[in-house]
Amino acid sequence: MSNKKVILVSQFVNNFGSGFSRIALIILVTTWFKNPIYVGVYSFFLFVPNILLATPIGYFIDSCRNQKKLLISTSFLSAIAVLGIVLLTYFKVKSFFLLVLLAIVYNLFSGFYMPVVTKITVQIFDRNEYNDINAAISTAMTGANLFSGIIVTFFISFLSTYFLFIFDFMSYLVITILLIQLRIKPIAETAKTEKGNFLSFLNGFEVVREFLNTYKVVVPVFLAAVLFNIILAPNDVYLTQISSRVFNNPRLVGFMESFFSLGFLLGSLFYKIIITRVPMHNLIETALVLVPISLLIFGDTTNLLVSLIGLVILGLSLPFFNISSKTILQNKVEEGKLGTVFNSYFAVMNITQPIGLLGIPILINFWGIQRFALIGGLVYLTFAVVLIITHQVSPALDK
Repeated sequence: MSNKKVILVSQFVNNFGSGFSRIALIILVTTWFKNPIYVGVYSFFLFVPNILLATPIGYFIDSCRNQKKLLISTSFLSAIAVLGIVLLTYFKVKSFFLLVLLAIVYNLFSGFYMPVVTKITVQIFDRNEYNDINAAISTAMTGANLFSGIIVTFFISFLSTYFLFIFDFMSYLVITILLIQLRIKPIAETAKTEKGNFLSFLNGFEVVREFLNTYKVVVPVFLAAVLFNIILAPNDVYLTQISSRVFNNPRLVGFMESFFSLGFLLGSLFYKIIITRVPMHNLIETALVLVPISLLIFGDTTNLLVSLIGLVILGLSLPFFNISSKTILQNKVEEGKLGTVFNSYFAVMNITQPIGLLGIPILINFWGIQRFALIGGLVYLTFAVVLIITHQVSPALDK
């Protein structure tokens, strides 16, 4: 099996299994604790370690000479964390603390997958292939999310939740077999990182500051992504609230996730088709406008079909932004520093997520999901239009 097939198939299996655990955990938190604030707090505590440890993890990835071994090792540790969740669920230990703790461990180790694969992509593919392979990876990821959402919705009606976690555990066995076939040479020399900053959270800010100072053209895209993360961080809260409060069926969460994933899949496939004809900066502008429009559609309606269409539009728009952002980093950052810059860039970008994770559920409790979707969508749409008409998204991003 070729390296490209190994990466794509393992990415599909990884997201397919992880999708079971991710959706099952959200349903578990919602049904066990019955308050949207618990979902927000749960999401917040998953978010914090990723921010605090992003730079040291990136440093570790850059310092590791054998990326293949690193992928296999972190996949094994992710499987162990899932096994802990299985036991917690099987014995019905309704401890929010233990559930969150195991979810954090699982999230940290599974979080190695994307930056390591991003680095491997640079090592084994040519520069002109980045957009294509990134779009293919995005397609594999979202295809897996789509199918896992549908299957979870079906199985959750008659299977205990712990069976979903067992399936995720088994998926890591398949991933290990696939990754063994990956052919990649160990790195001869590790990245040079300033001594003493390995455990420094502030170093992440310094890494990003240096990158943005060097490539000022990326700054507007970075700022737009910051606002993206505020409004989209509590996406799980939106889905649980829409399904339970608007449509009176909390088990619709997996179904709605699938429509979001369907849109993301279509967006990833469409990206591969049009990227040779449409500049990246135009695709980023398109995403900036479509995201708030989709929020207005799927959040501010009492019609399930209209809400699902809005989720498809949201999913469709995100690959335009995400794939382009990833390719920009691969094009502009040298390989030896890519893991550190990649992790630091997205960690600092995501630092505003607590505003969304903790603040937005409170606003939803006060206003309701529909009124919040209307106000939030209009505010973001105004920002996006101003950014575009003032030509802040530069064609220089395409190089």
